[in-house]
Amino acid sequence: MKIVHTFWVDEGKNPLKDSFGWCSAPYHLMSWALSCLQLHQFYEDIELITDRKGKELLIDQLKLPYKNVSVELDKLNLVEIPGLWVMKKIYSYTLHEEPFLNVDGDVYVYEPFPDELLSAPLIAQNIEQDFDYYKELVGLVTDIFPSVPKPIIEQIYKGKEIQASNAGILGGIDYVFFKDYYQVVEQFIANNQDQIKSLSPSQMVNFNAVVEQYIFHCLSTDQGIEVNYLLDTVYDPSFFESFANFHHLPNDISFMHALGDYKKNGWVCDQLAHRLRLDYPDYYRKISDLLQSGQQSQSGKTHTINTKDPYDEISSYSKDYLAKSEKEQFYRTERMLTAICEKEGIFWERTKFTIREFKDYLESISNTNPWKRILNDVYEFEEEKLRLIRSLLQYKSEEGEAFSAIQLANEALRDQNWKEKAELKLAANCKTILSEWDWSQNSVLFTQIKMNSIEENLLLPPHFYQTVLLWDQHHTEIIEYPVGPIASYLLSVLSEDSFIQMTDLSEKVCSFFQLANKDQVLVLLDEEIRFLAYSGVIHLRGKEYLFQ
Repeated sequence: MKIVHTFWVDEGKNPLKDSFGWCSAPYHLMSWALSCLQLHQFYEDIELITDRKGKELLIDQLKLPYKNVSVELDKLNLVEIPGLWVMKKIYSYTLHEEPFLNVDGDVYVYEPFPDELLSAPLIAQNIEQDFDYYKELVGLVTDIFPSVPKPIIEQIYKGKEIQASNAGILGGIDYVFFKDYYQVVEQFIANNQDQIKSLSPSQMVNFNAVVEQYIFHCLSTDQGIEVNYLLDTVYDPSFFESFANFHHLPNDISFMHALGDYKKNGWVCDQLAHRLRLDYPDYYRKISDLLQSGQQSQSGKTHTINTKDPYDEISSYSKDYLAKSEKEQFYRTERMLTAICEKEGIFWERTKFTIREFKDYLESISNTNPWKRILNDVYEFEEEKLRLIRSLLQYKSEEGEAFSAIQLANEALRDQNWKEKAELKLAANCKTILSEWDWSQNSVLFTQIKMNSIEENLLLPPHFYQTVLLWDQHHTEIIEYPVGPIASYLLSVLSEDSFIQMTDLSEKVCSFFQLANKDQVLVLLDEEIRFLAYSGVIHLRGKEYLFQ
């Protein structure tokens, strides 16, 4: 079975300037490079279906190792609807006269696909079930679209859960199916143009998934054709685990897909760049040189890879944050004060009191004494963040320090027996806040998303929380990352010594969590160490390295 990449550059787009959904243009290019190069580790005959601009970029300039190139996506006579980019991709499926597997350019494989998967009539990544945007858009289709394909009507009539097939990988032995699939999609789009054009920009983003993934699932079900899935799991809206677990490399992962909002995730973009630089430094330099030459030869803003020390940006951010008003710096305290006032029926004359003054006033009223501890906790959290941000003005990292630390961690983790050989210590610039309630508001652009609101803390008893402040250079923002119990204890142990042996650390952690299952504790410890090491919070090295 041939492996295929499909890539094109829409009219008016410039891949040296436009991000194509990523944090910025460099990461879009690096993603295509890493995806192709990892596929090339296992498959020599990779085909690229593209247009003239795509060939110039991926073949002529980056010289990625595609064996066959087909420029079939120029000047297609497709229904033109702004934002409906998926039509070109679905059309590309009809160009194959043999079994194929199309792999998206944000998919990275670290093992060959299973033989039993590649022998299936149809292939997709996984099933998605009852996602809200499918419900919304399928509801719109059934309510206002004048022409709805029979396979969709059949699925809705049966009253089953709304399921779709994630197209991170899509293909199969039954390549003829995709010609029928395209005809269904083409007619659906042509007959409902006015309704599709009325969708909002955010709806249009998700409508592409409905067109490709939902119709694929409906049609394959209607025709009774078996679909084999790479990931034998039905994912529903309760699933928030990342498909982009770069910290499980270099060994402990086989498949990643930086789908959706993960492209705008600063941590994911950093890890993508680090991985390409670690494993394919020549291509990392090619992309850097290409962007640099594009910046010199073209007018307008062209992105380059950020290899500079982030100190200047951190310093600028710190100064701007420290210059904010009290209301902005202590917004969590204000929200808690507002919630307490509403609960107790107290009027807050905001022009008369500062936030600090009103907090002290509330604490002096007898019937609000139960809230004293939580008010002090949230205010101290925000005061500590101010102190830590002020301290960032004094910290200046050595050039290349971050990447050097990641190189050491990556080398240590290559060894299957790293847990018997590695040692760790806390990074010098690690900033943490301790609190009795969880006040962290980590960015939704980070990998592990917390959902509770600030006011919900009023309903919770005091506990122990530790929040790590991490710098996101792509969004010039401080991320407040709440660590779990094992990571919190890990950081407390590392704060006591210089380097500590991994074997000694494991013993301490297992002893501290002696009531929990030891094997489970060690699995969680492994996860935390990898994540924190690749995030620059801790330094991990093999014993054979001397840390400077």
